[in-house]
Amino acid sequence: MERVPRDGTYIFLAGWVILITGLTFAASAVVSMRVLAASLLVFGLLRAFLPAGAVPVIRSRFFDVASYCALALALAYLSGWADVALRS
Repeated sequence: MERVPRDGTYIFLAGWVILITGLTFAASAVVSMRVLAASLLVFGLLRAFLPAGAVPVIRSRFFDVASYCALALALAYLSGWADVALRS
């Protein structure tokens, strides 16, 4: 299997990011951040268990999975403050 995923994978990922962006306007920033966090966690699990080339490879498998999971946890934690109004 190739190290680089097919073009369809990147088209799907771009569409998913557009969907999450639209979810921000349709529902709320909190919901969209939690969906993004869940997506990153799923993507990290896919990277952990699928062979190289099924999902994009950045660095080593451990580094990729740890980065996705850490970012997912951080986004899930910070999503509670996604719709807090800023004072000037």
